[in-house]
Amino acid sequence: MDVKKAIQFMLISTLAFACMNTTVKYLSNFSAFQIVLFRSVGSLFFTFGFLLKNKISLAGNNKKLLILRGVVGVTSMSLFFMATKYLPIGSAVSLRYLAPIFAAIFAVFLLKEKN
Repeated sequence: MDVKKAIQFMLISTLAFACMNTTVKYLSNFSAFQIVLFRSVGSLFFTFGFLLKNKISLAGNNKKLLILRGVVGVTSMSLFFMATKYLPIGSAVSLRYLAPIFAAIFAVFLLKEKN
């Protein structure tokens, strides 16, 4: 994939996430958990198709880790959508994108990782 096409995909992705965040902000009749359910079903549709097309096992290789990842993912998405409902959209998105910075800091101090 060339650089121009990659930039186009990133811009489309950014636009899609911005639209999703804005839509979540104005869905006041739905709880954050309902929004997580609908977003997860949408993701499941595309992921399931990809797994079937590429003949990848649905159960994965490490079931415990897969379940943990699912629980952490649902918790993260739920908390983000709750934050989107109760905070200004800019603050909620800024907090979400701080996660990689904290992951890097924790990796250095807690896991003693170098570079």
